[in-house]
Amino acid sequence: MNDHKTYLTQRVPELVAELKADMNPSFGIMTPQHMIEHLVWVIKSSTKDFGPPPEELTEGQQRFMRFIEKGAHFKYMPSDKKTSDLDPPRMADLQAAIDVIPEAVQRLYNKKEDHVFFNPMMGTVSFADMELMQAKHFKWHLEEQYGLGKTESSSDPQMI
Repeated sequence: MNDHKTYLTQRVPELVAELKADMNPSFGIMTPQHMIEHLVWVIKSSTKDFGPPPEELTEGQQRFMRFIEKGAHFKYMPSDKKTSDLDPPRMADLQAAIDVIPEAVQRLYNKKEDHVFFNPMMGTVSFADMELMQAKHFKWHLEEQYGLGKTESSSDPQMI
């Protein structure tokens, strides 16, 4: 099992077990439940089959593909949004959102390793790059935004 798959299938469940509904993020406005729902939505929507890519990709798709090619390094980009601007959570509670993570992650691993994803926002992305992006996205929110797993050596940043 590679490091990204290990992180998504084994480390993520360990980290979300530490997440509490009343935790505050170190940056951003998402509540723990909003953040988990966001992660689930991103992995599900980015692994959805949108059919073949168009002949020419948009500038935004090309920009996202360059982001992935450069290693998918996330960074906080402040905005004027406030917590009151968030949509209401879609799921009953934080645990209900957490319970959907394994199914969402499995959608990625239901694909073959030679699969090429096309997404209207992301453009075309190889399986390996999609796996990288998803692992780094989860790590960004769980470990950087919410500080989960900071006391354990298994959250070594070199792993991903």
